[in-house]
Amino acid sequence: WQLCQLKHKEREGRKLIRAVQPIDLVCMAEVIELEGKENKEGIKEEKDEKKGGVRRKAGVDDEAECTVKIDARAEKWKKLSAQKYHDKRKFGTSDPPKEELVPELLRKIVKDHGFMEDKTFSNDKRSYLGALKYIPHAVFKLLENMPMPWEQERQVKLLYHEAGAITFVDETPWVIEPIYFAQWGCMWRAMRQEKRDRRHFKRMRFPAFDDEEKPLDYGENILGVTPREAIELTLDPEEDRAIIEWFYNGAQPLKTKLQFVNGPSYKSWRLPVPVMADLYRLSKTLLSDFYDKNYFYLFDKKSFFTAKALNTAIPGGPKFEPLYRDADDADEDWNEFNDINKLILRHPVRTEYKVAFPYLYNNRPRSVHLSHYHYPASVYIKTDDPDLPCREGDSPVRWSVGRLCYVDGSSESGCLGMQP
Repeated sequence: WQLCQLKHKEREGRKLIRAVQPIDLVCMAEVIELEGKENKEGIKEEKDEKKGGVRRKAGVDDEAECTVKIDARAEKWKKLSAQKYHDKRKFGTSDPPKEELVPELLRKIVKDHGFMEDKTFSNDKRSYLGALKYIPHAVFKLLENMPMPWEQERQVKLLYHEAGAITFVDETPWVIEPIYFAQWGCMWRAMRQEKRDRRHFKRMRFPAFDDEEKPLDYGENILGVTPREAIELTLDPEEDRAIIEWFYNGAQPLKTKLQFVNGPSYKSWRLPVPVMADLYRLSKTLLSDFYDKNYFYLFDKKSFFTAKALNTAIPGGPKFEPLYRDADDADEDWNEFNDINKLILRHPVRTEYKVAFPYLYNNRPRSVHLSHYHYPASVYIKTDDPDLPCREGDSPVRWSVGRLCYVDGSSESGCLGMQP
């Protein structure tokens, strides 16, 4: 009866804890294991007391003891959950999320750190030297978020060091692939006109800055300058009516169109057929004309994965770092001289054979991918006239149409023949 009462109160305590903190499976498993140990010890104590002829009675002391145990377990569970759901730092401390600050503060930090040879910055030299190894990533994020030619400007979030050591662009530019292809397809045609008119292009002199020249201040030289007009191709209001409303609306034109995308994360999308048709028509200048998959034999992703796993390079293809670095010919347990069952090839095996048939021409194939040897032949010919109807035959091909007829050779037998 005492054990039943204890378990009932423990269940009530767990319900209270679940209402306060989210369930952490690891913490819950540790607490349940602790409860099991304590329950076993309690059962042993009760059996020992029964053997000695002493029987405990439930009273006020037992209830107080149970309450203390439940409070202690709740406090332990709360601490474990707090460690789980806090922002962890390297040295064990946790800070609440930081609020966004105004851009003027960052501009002031950059302006104050314009001349770094001043003695006031001598105490922060370790921070500046430690930030040097992150400069490639900072440049990569800067180039990744660079505004496209059809954007006049782009506002981004920044992550900066308090001492002005380094600054990162804290955004990832998500795009929808068909829209991105269509925008660059339009840009390819618009840039031909721009290069002819030379409105946005100017020859650059190198070096752009002198070695001893101080960096330009953003607030004084760039902030008040109105950027040039974006390069936009004029869309037809009839042919492009499905996309003309939002096609040039910033870096993510469909961010507010919830019927097309999942939301602000911009990670999944679904476009109707008229929109896809317009995007395909605008991006045809950049799309490939090769629709035959056999054209890309041994030059696809699976072949590249296999070449990387085998530490080889396909002729004319990319070269990778080895996936496995423990491959050494001197460490082989058996080779062609001590194994009579092995197939011996005296001439060197071509790299294409090793990639196409990895299990046949390699001693130890690991993490290889088998690609298709041959796809069905493609007879598709791209048409130059967009006004032709769907599934129209190509004009250079002469179609010989025949019909089946029954030719009587004699009164006893017959045969099938083709009559043009």
